[in-house]
Amino acid sequence: MRPLILDRYLFREAGLTWLAVTLVLLAIMLSTRFARFLGLAASGELPETLLLQVVALSSVQYLVILIPVSLLLAVMLALGRLYRDSEMAAVAACGVSMATLYRPFIRLGIALAAITAILSFALSPWAGRTADFLIKQAQQELAFSAFEAGQFRTIPGVPAVFYVERRDAAEGTMEQIFVRSYGDARAGVLMAAEGQEAVDADSGDRTLALRHGYRYEGEPGQAAFRVLSFAENGFRFPAPSFVYEVGKRKIAATADLVASGQPEDIAELQWRASSPITVLLLALLAVPLAHTSPRQGRYAKLILGIGAYIVYVNVLGVAQAWVGKGLIPAWLGMWWVHALVALAVVWLYLYRDGRVRWPGRRRA
Repeated sequence: MRPLILDRYLFREAGLTWLAVTLVLLAIMLSTRFARFLGLAASGELPETLLLQVVALSSVQYLVILIPVSLLLAVMLALGRLYRDSEMAAVAACGVSMATLYRPFIRLGIALAAITAILSFALSPWAGRTADFLIKQAQQELAFSAFEAGQFRTIPGVPAVFYVERRDAAEGTMEQIFVRSYGDARAGVLMAAEGQEAVDADSGDRTLALRHGYRYEGEPGQAAFRVLSFAENGFRFPAPSFVYEVGKRKIAATADLVASGQPEDIAELQWRASSPITVLLLALLAVPLAHTSPRQGRYAKLILGIGAYIVYVNVLGVAQAWVGKGLIPAWLGMWWVHALVALAVVWLYLYRDGRVRWPGRRRA
């Protein structure tokens, strides 16, 4: 088998396996995310029209997490089948070296690392900001939306709780309205037999006109209460002005992180830079980790590979926290973690190539 044919075969095998693993993991993660957003929609905190849009934006963010681990699993699965069927012994007998074996996976790793870099630095933060903007804007609009029958409601900036027993959505009329104000020391309870909701076409302000009701005023714990009857009363709710601010560092624009210079922003910037590096290093690490004997089976080393990934990512998280708190200098940052993994890759390559051995042990 010529190296060029072997390259194409391994590249295709690992690429298709990577795509399948990524889609499966993405479906699992999106299902949990969808369940969370579905709960928000059911409780009225998120419009149903935004549900699929927000889930789609979440998929862009998840790809940054999934690409490294799915590539690790794909390479190990592709090589594991060759080891299981004793094809690797035939490949080695044809004079194919370890360096040649790395070649297709390096190409695949570079391609996916480039995609991950674009996702990590640009698309993922943009998707996060867009989803956050849509959710916050929708929640503010819902807070100022029309009253619903049988639900207690609060309006931002209005110190009162509203309750409507019955409402005609077409006419905007309501019956049996209850309002509990809490803006001062004196308790205020307002009850009206009917009401009318309207929107000012010029200002966008919403008005609530109440008719034929009573207002009860008094201090809690005191017997003296004053009862006032009215023919008409009302509330005016100014149209909300929405100004979006990025509340999470992980969805901030990369340019803003570069311009900041704060330790927390530097840590986030280095985390984003670590994503494509992780993809390439895990692709290289998977080749020696996938080595198995025919009796061990295709999936024998997957636990070892997953364990290596978990340790790698968790140590990166610790390093990011240290950078954010200023415990280690920014120039050292998270790079030392990648350096250790790169050294492990080199050592495992030399070990599988027969150039080094475990101390006191013969090479398998």
